[in-house]
Order: sequence, then structure tokens, then C-alpha cells
Amino acid sequence: MNRALPSLLLAGAFLASAVPGAAADAQRPVVPEDLFKIAYVSNATISHDGKHVAFIVTRADLAKDTYLTNIWIADTDGARVAQLTRGDHDSEPAWSPDDRTLAFTAARGGPSQIFAIDLAGGEARQVTHQSEGASTAAWSHDGRRIAFTSTTTDPAPPSHVDWKALGVSAPPKYAKTDIRTIPWPRYEANGGGYVYNKHPHIWTIDANGANAKQITFGADGESGADWSPDDRAIAYSTVPLSDPEGDRSRIFVVPANGGKPVAFPTAHYSAFEQAWMREGRGLVYGFTSRHDASGEFALASANLDGTGERVAVPENTVAIGDAILNDTKEGGAGCGVLTSDGRTFIADVSVPGATQLDVFDMEGGPPTKLVGGKGEIQDCSVSRDARTIAYTALDATHLAEVYVYDRTTGKSHRLTHLNDALTDSLAIATPEAHTVSNGHGGTVAYWVLRPPNAVPGKRYPTVLNIHGGPQTEFGDAFFQEFQVLASRGYNVVYANPRGSVGYGYDWEEALLGDWGDAMFTDEMAVIDDVVKRPDVDPTRTFVTGGSYGGYATLWVVSHTNRFRAAMAERAVSDLFTETLSADFAAPLGFEGAAGTPHAWGPPLQAHATLWEQSPLAHVADVHTPLLLLHSDGDTRTPIDETLQEYEALKMLGRTVELVEVPRENHDLNRTGEPIHRVERLHLMEKWLERYTR
Repeated sequence: MNRALPSLLLAGAFLASAVPGAAADAQRPVVPEDLFKIAYVSNATISHDGKHVAFIVTRADLAKDTYLTNIWIADTDGARVAQLTRGDHDSEPAWSPDDRTLAFTAARGGPSQIFAIDLAGGEARQVTHQSEGASTAAWSHDGRRIAFTSTTTDPAPPSHVDWKALGVSAPPKYAKTDIRTIPWPRYEANGGGYVYNKHPHIWTIDANGANAKQITFGADGESGADWSPDDRAIAYSTVPLSDPEGDRSRIFVVPANGGKPVAFPTAHYSAFEQAWMREGRGLVYGFTSRHDASGEFALASANLDGTGERVAVPENTVAIGDAILNDTKEGGAGCGVLTSDGRTFIADVSVPGATQLDVFDMEGGPPTKLVGGKGEIQDCSVSRDARTIAYTALDATHLAEVYVYDRTTGKSHRLTHLNDALTDSLAIATPEAHTVSNGHGGTVAYWVLRPPNAVPGKRYPTVLNIHGGPQTEFGDAFFQEFQVLASRGYNVVYANPRGSVGYGYDWEEALLGDWGDAMFTDEMAVIDDVVKRPDVDPTRTFVTGGSYGGYATLWVVSHTNRFRAAMAERAVSDLFTETLSADFAAPLGFEGAAGTPHAWGPPLQAHATLWEQSPLAHVADVHTPLLLLHSDGDTRTPIDETLQEYEALKMLGRTVELVEVPRENHDLNRTGEPIHRVERLHLMEKWLERYTR
């Protein structure tokens, strides 16, 4: 067990690395190997008294080819920053109500468990001893107990062998079968492997590690434990495994000492992410009224019996959450916090090309912006008096760091400088923001990232990158891949075509049911505008993208020959097979709401429509040299989607190469093994260089 650092009051515990680094005399280009020098900062978790912030620092380790995570703590006055834990697999910090103890999740020689560390000094102590691990600690308001999640795995059934007929007893090795019998339509999850037989349940335990007790037992599993104000009950969410769409969440309330759960009554299609109202009279929750891949959830409150519902944020009006893509984090986390007085809700909101923190009146009315609107805010937490907000933020030229916003003064200040020495030494390109009409009544936002030392009057090759999702967005956030390409002498262009988040529901919904043509129209309007620039060589343009961006790349090269070469990653080539084989496979899948202009219909009845919207249907028109890259453990877009495109192009005698990456899932460029991530960037460089000459 690792020793904790002494109290925050001891100045000697604070590391010199918290001090901003001096700028290097000569800045160098950004290279793929810089991944091993980045401090990935996340999960800013403020203490209840607003005096300290616990946060996570993740670093890629070259020797182990993995990531090491530890918890750090900073004073909110900015005076000092310290590394608190050194277990290398520590995450999910949670402050005790008196702020004297920090609970966290750690994997130390076994499955993850809940640990606790006293800030006055001493070693971290292990609180839980679950055979299959524990995570997501949530303190009771009196500080005496901790709720957590522990997963139960169904035992393997007996082998399907008649051992008596063989005249032998079952050998221990073969007594249980390893054959899987799948009971549910969604049986695996990207990065999580097979999940059909795993059931996360909520437990409670005394803060001293005694009296561990399981309090939920549903086959569907439970998540999001939230203590009632009097600590007598716990609310949680669950999604029925038998639900054909997999997005109909329900809320339940169970006695904190165990007992029969009671459903929170609601007529909505889905209700989730609950929090207790003041005095425990009801819940605050999000809801959706129908399946809609582009839908933005509503925020509401109601009494425990479901009466008196009041909608604070109407459905499809605000994009709550962080939808910005970058390659320094996995997906958008965002945050949403009900203030202790129950009157307001503070949340991360996606806006055009950025995120910001807004405050919402639970009685309704328009939100008020607190901070942001430029750059990306990844997460946040709020002090008990709601005056101080901690958050992690970054922008296109700065990596994520921890900040604090003071609602009294209306000002933010930065607490950490863990990446200054690195960024000061790099020649980092600064994006230029532009817009262009798409010719269909819309305006497309896009950015141009020029080589950092571009020579005036020189024309450079240009790479158009199309984002994934499609319900995400590009924005003012650091993207190592883009910086590497810019440092290699490329203009990098990235846009938010129809389907992107942050520009209103109509813009986001417009792509559904028209995955190919609407995107193609918008992206071609962007590249048409870009090639007019004096620093762009119109004869050396390239297109690339991953996930939906991979689909989009395949669609683009099957509808135009204007690009010199292309690279499609984790792509979808056939919407029919994708809808049936992806880990989210469902009757409606990723389409728009039934009965709207953007509904394709169930896949078995809409094959003709899905096929027409599939790049594979147009593969004979592809003449652009194409590099295909896919991870063999990808269940979000299974590798067969790329193999179909590859084999078809080979049959047609076209120029195509295939790169398969072992052991990785859909998130290779964000969370893959560090060496694989570096190799991927070099493979991209080499492919583009081949056609740049």
C-alpha cells in the first residue's frame, strides 16, 4: 500500500511541477511521441467547503505501454498543488461531507476497490473487499456510510456433455462450459466486452469498511446511486435488458438499509440521471419523450409520486453535456449539478464550436451563462454554497488544466500548469474560424489549422477531417492529430456539417435519414471555399475521418474524385449490416424519431433505403486511393464494415490498403494502447506523404 502525502497545510508536499514552465528558446514541431509527455487532466472535484479540488492526472507509460492515473489536489486559492496518491490506477475521487477524507477507486493488485485517505496524513485504507471489485463511491450526508457499485457475473453453466455416458466424472477444467448463450439483443459494449451476464448492483458499507450490504438485485443492473437528504433512501437508474431499443431508462427508490424498490412514476419514454430535491420531497431528472438519435433531453422535477412535474429545460432546446471531440479524452463527459438549495441546476452545455457552464432556474426560464463559450469545458463540480465551481478546460492551443470560477466575482482563475513546459516547447498551430453557405439555407462553421511556420505565398497540401458521431462537434479544443499534421506541413480543415451538436435541434436532426447527401453537400461547400485560399494547393487535397467520419469519407470518395487520397477509420460501409451487428443494434438504432421526415423505419423493412444510404452501394464509383484502418475489437462499428469495403475495392482492382489493429476497440485514437496510438499517427503521415509528392 502506498503512503499518502501529508496534509495540504504542509508546503513541502507540493510539487515543483505545478509551477509554470519557462518557454523554450526554440520551439519544435509537434510529433506523435508527444503523447507520452502529456498530462491528461480530468475530473475536477471540489470539496464541499470550496477550498480544495481533487482531480485526476493520467500519463502514458512507455515501459508498460499503458496509462497511469493518480489523484492530485489543489487549493482553490491557487497557492499549492500536490500529487495525493501514487497507486497508478486511482480515480473517481469523492469528498466526505466534512471534507476530511477522500474516497476513491483504485486497482492495486486485483479488481478495483474503494479506498479512503485522510487528508490529515497517513496511508490510504481499503474500504471494500468485493470479489469482483467496487467503484463509484457516494458518501451519505452524515458521512457514516458509502454507497458504491459492484458487478455480479452470472456463473458459467455446466458443460453440455453427458459425462456419465462417457463413464467419467467431469474434469474440473471442463465442468463448466465456455459457450455463450445470449439472452438479450445487446450483449456487448465497446470497450467492455461481453456484458450480457454482468449486472452492476448498488451496495452500502460503513465508512470504516464494516457491514457491506447489497441493496439492489435487479437482473437489469443499477447505476447512479444518490442518497436522499435524510440518508434513508437511495435513488438509482436502470435500463431493462429486454428493452428492444436499449434507451428506456427508469428511476427507482430503495430503502438505504435494503428493501423493495419503488418505481418513480413517469409517463415519459425514458427518465434518468436523478438527483434529490431539497428535503427529499421529489427528484430532479432528465427525460426524453421518444426514441430520437438526435434528441436533446429535457430537465424536470416532480414529487416522489410523480405529481407536480415542472419542466425547467424543455426537450430539444439545450444540448446539455460536452459534445466536442478531441483525441485527449474519451467522448464527452460534461456535468450537471443540482445546487444544495434545490433552486438551480448548473450544467455543461454544448454551443457552436465550444462548451460553457450555464445555470438553469428549476422553476423554468432561459439559462444564464456563467463561464466558457470559447474552448471546451470537460467536467465540473460545485461547492456546497454554490459559489465556487471547479472545472477542467482546454482550447485548441492548450491542453486541459483545472480552473475555478467564483460566482461572487464572476471571474475564473487557473489552478494547474501541468502541461505548460510541454506546450511552451512546441510550435503549436492556431486555428482560423470561418463560415460558408451550404446553398440550402444553412451556414457551415469550419476551421483551418495552418502549418505553424507557414511561409507567406506558399501553397500547402490540405487535409479535410470529418468528425464522428454524427451527434458530436468539432470546436476550440486541442487535437494532437491535427497539430501533428500541421507540423508536417499540411493545412488541416475541420467543419461542423448538418448532424453536428451545438447549432440547434433542427441542424442536428437534419442529417438523420440522409446520412450521406446532407453531409456531402456541407463538406463540399467547405472544401470549395478552402481551395480559394492562396495558401492551399487545390491539386493536393485529402479527406479522412473516423466512425461516422469514416462512413462520410467512404461516401465522399464514392461521389467525387477531387481528393488525391483518403483514409477511413472504423468506418461503416453498409448501414443495413451495421444496424444489425453493432453493439447498439436495435429496431430504430441511430435513426430519427418514428413518424418524422428523418425516420428510415425498422431495418428489416427499410433495407432498400439503408442500402441506398450505404457507401458500399456506390463502391464501384471509388477511384481515390484509400487507406482503411480498423481495430479488431471494435463492437461499435464491427470490423466487417471495413472488410466489406476492402474486399469490394480489391475485386474492382482499386488502390486500397487495410490496416488492422489488434486488441483495440472503437476508441483507438483516444484510449488505445499508447504505442498503437503513436503508430497510428505515423501510418497516417506515411500514407499522406505517399500522395503529397
